[in-house]
Amino acid sequence: MTRRSISISSYVMWPLMLGLAACSTPLVSVLLTDKWLPCVPFLIIFCITYAFLPLQTANLNAIKALGHSEIYLRLEIIKEVIGFAILAATMWFGPLVMAASNLLFTVINYLINAFPTRRLLNYSYSQQIADIAPPMLLSAFMFGIVYCVRFLELSNWLTLLIQIPLGILIYVGGSMLFKLESFTYILNTIKGLVKKN
Repeated sequence: MTRRSISISSYVMWPLMLGLAACSTPLVSVLLTDKWLPCVPFLIIFCITYAFLPLQTANLNAIKALGHSEIYLRLEIIKEVIGFAILAATMWFGPLVMAASNLLFTVINYLINAFPTRRLLNYSYSQQIADIAPPMLLSAFMFGIVYCVRFLELSNWLTLLIQIPLGILIYVGGSMLFKLESFTYILNTIKGLVKKN
């Protein structure tokens, strides 16, 4: 169940977060006006940061589900100490560096959270990375193509109208082409729900 949770949530989160990052400039201009464009680098950083969230939560939920609350508490204490140290080290270099350090902290969090599951569930780092690699790589490819649309120098609305369908087409098409297991699972689940109704 932990493996399924990581696979499915990563399959959904990575394209959403990297898609949002790719559309960040025209989206901010449309929703918040151009005066908010300096926030775009922060938005991109936090989109990438939150793409890793399924890895963290799934590992923690597995530890709690197995009844190891003492391990959970120790992990949280360790992470709080590391987080405070990173914050103290980067606060002198400006908000952008602090935001970037949050991405580093997220990766460290994952390594800490996943460490006990190597023993408790026999679910290693390499297996977890292998489970998220397909949607992560496909999302990164989608990000690159969608992001390049902004260089056409079209209006913000037209850019978004091209970027969003293009991103969906690339991700769904890539999922079908490479027969991603998570895509097949979600598709079969939806078909099952439709048949029941």
